[in-house]
Amino acid sequence: MILAAFLILVAATANAQTLKSLFDKYGNDERFEYVSIGKGMLTMAQLFGDTDDEDMEVLSKIKGLKVLTLTDGFDDTLQKTVLEELNTVLEAGNFETLVEVRDKDERVNIYTQTSKKDETDMLVVTKDSSELNMIWIKGKLSAEELMTMLDD
Repeated sequence: MILAAFLILVAATANAQTLKSLFDKYGNDERFEYVSIGKGMLTMAQLFGDTDDEDMEVLSKIKGLKVLTLTDGFDDTLQKTVLEELNTVLEAGNFETLVEVRDKDERVNIYTQTSKKDETDMLVVTKDSSELNMIWIKGKLSAEELMTMLDD
């Protein structure tokens, strides 16, 4: 009985979708625009940008940034499917809602998750009647530091 329960748990964990798998899946879908910016490019942007010391410190802790946008080929069914998958990922990953904004048909949600290794995932999701955007920021920084960046 215990072995069967363990095997079910292992199978469920193996099939659990993560932000990485969600971005990989839709990043290869031609209906989406996908941008991935690695640590090296973020470091280079710091050198050429007009960035104060506080922002430089926060930027130095970011390991990567990914953006997934659905505009071309937009349809409500696809958006609904993506959002359902995203909700499953957020629940499975124990993400915390930091911000939720509703204004007519526009929505903005900001979620965060901190792992045992002090790595933070922040996800900004914006949607309206014609566009869905997901911005994933990964790094070793606090939610407060991430929010400071968004305030600028």
